Amino acid sequence: MSRTTSRHRRVSRVQAARTGNDVALAERRALASPATIGDLGEQRAGDDALRASEHLHRSIVETLDEGIMVQDLDGRVIAFNKSALRILRLSAEQLEEGSSYRPLLPLIHEDGSPFHGHEHPGMISLRTGEPQSGVIMGVVQPDGETRWISINSRALFRVGESTPYAAVGSFSDVTAHRRTLAELHAARLEDLKRLALVGEYRDDDTNRHTERVAYTAALLARKLGLNDDTSLMIRRAAPLHDVGKIGISDTILLKPGKLTGDEFDAMKAHTSIGGRILGESDFRVLQMATEIALTHHERWDGTGYPYRLRGEEIPISGRIVSVADAFDAMTHARPYKQAFPVARAVAEIERCSGTQFDPGVVAAFLTLDHEALVDTA
Repeated sequence: MSRTTSRHRRVSRVQAARTGNDVALAERRALASPATIGDLGEQRAGDDALRASEHLHRSIVETLDEGIMVQDLDGRVIAFNKSALRILRLSAEQLEEGSSYRPLLPLIHEDGSPFHGHEHPGMISLRTGEPQSGVIMGVVQPDGETRWISINSRALFRVGESTPYAAVGSFSDVTAHRRTLAELHAARLEDLKRLALVGEYRDDDTNRHTERVAYTAALLARKLGLNDDTSLMIRRAAPLHDVGKIGISDTILLKPGKLTGDEFDAMKAHTSIGGRILGESDFRVLQMATEIALTHHERWDGTGYPYRLRGEEIPISGRIVSVADAFDAMTHARPYKQAFPVARAVAEIERCSGTQFDPGVVAAFLTLDHEALVDTA
């Protein structure tokens, strides 16, 4: 038999086999029950509906002004919308490259401290299963600008499972809002400082008492090892320590002689008046100013006013300003007294250590250049 004939037969057998298979397949399709065909149709319809639903939800998410981001258990970003890229000023590749534990840009708290991975609201939701709301985070851009975002997060659970597999977060850019609030707070602080100056003009001819107290208080804060942020906060808040004197009568405030018991009780009210003037603010400087106004006449031994706080019950800001205020008051003349020599004022501060003043603050005060404090505005 020739090769041509043999090859022709093999091809014929293959074609026959294929034809037989096609016929068998056709027969099976022809014999398929109507129920089977119906099931396939329903499946296709279900798949189409699912795709349409996914497309709808995706379209809704993409139209949101809020950033949306889904993170896995390791803090990696596995899904996000376009607004997330816009708010964070990152590309899709950059966002996918980082994680909560290895962010591409520095993240900070409102006080400037680092925002660690385990503190990220998404990671907290994954650990606890609890939603997080209104968490403020700063994202430091390469040019040094900080974009502030407010984050909400929630854990995601699969049906029938109690352990989350991911967390979804939504966030918005609140930088402009914070800037506006800061400007309003700064304006209010300036108004309050002017109000304090009105009261100061009444019994301080130099009109520099509040600034000298603030300067000395900031030096003490640094000597005591308080961080720069807290020292600066005390420096800015201390000038308002006597703002409550605006509510004290001139007949008492400017009386040249010793006050009666009733008059002294009225004078003591300047602390609570100052607290009311400064209170109810979410501005950190004014919160500290309120704290100082209310506590700078408390005493270490618990016999001060208005709350008779004792020892470390008195906030450190109040303990610091208490020393600074007393020294400046002693070394400058008032309508009711002459100025003390610096050495005598320093000796009085030292004598009252452990009774009127915190011994630690007094020890720090004794290391300062006291003559310079008298002349410093």
